[in-house]
Amino acid sequence: MINNVLSIPLEIKTEALTLSSVHCKDRLNEMEFYYPLNPITPRQLEKIFADHEGIELPAAFPDRIGTLTFPFSRGFMKGYIDMVFHEKGRYYLVDWKSNLLGTRVEDYSKDALNTVMSNDFYILQYHLYTLALYQYLRIRLPGFDYEKDFGGVFYIFIRGIDPDCGPEFGIYKDFPSPELIHALARALIPGC
Repeated sequence: MINNVLSIPLEIKTEALTLSSVHCKDRLNEMEFYYPLNPITPRQLEKIFADHEGIELPAAFPDRIGTLTFPFSRGFMKGYIDMVFHEKGRYYLVDWKSNLLGTRVEDYSKDALNTVMSNDFYILQYHLYTLALYQYLRIRLPGFDYEKDFGGVFYIFIRGIDPDCGPEFGIYKDFPSPELIHALARALIPGC
């Protein structure tokens, strides 16, 4: 399984790369993030996602966010990104998923991954991760340009990876729209 994950070509924005090509010095494992949080409600998040729907977002996803139940929240957002890496001049984030969607590689098709990404709110999760990474990089790297310097998001469902079947199975990839990330920053982070 490890060899499969390391050798599968990851493709996003027409660039092919593999995790085995990423050197230790070019990655951070379990990158912790912590940022102040404006008061926020599920309805506010629903509106942000509805206003910025993109090709990669299922049409019903903003409504799903609206079904979340959490009290009016403020304070701090804290979490961990499984892996961040720098390759070919861009920064990427990776989240490992061990979900059992079935016993065949075909059970990890694009449609199956789209369903679990929406149903389990992983789409919201990776947008929050992307925002955290964006905040980190724009502070640490003067001149950081999201569209030029960020490469995208990979959610790797390790049980569905088979190099013989290619990256069409077991890998969910996206490049969150800059407009959505900036809207989330303005809504969630004081002073953005």
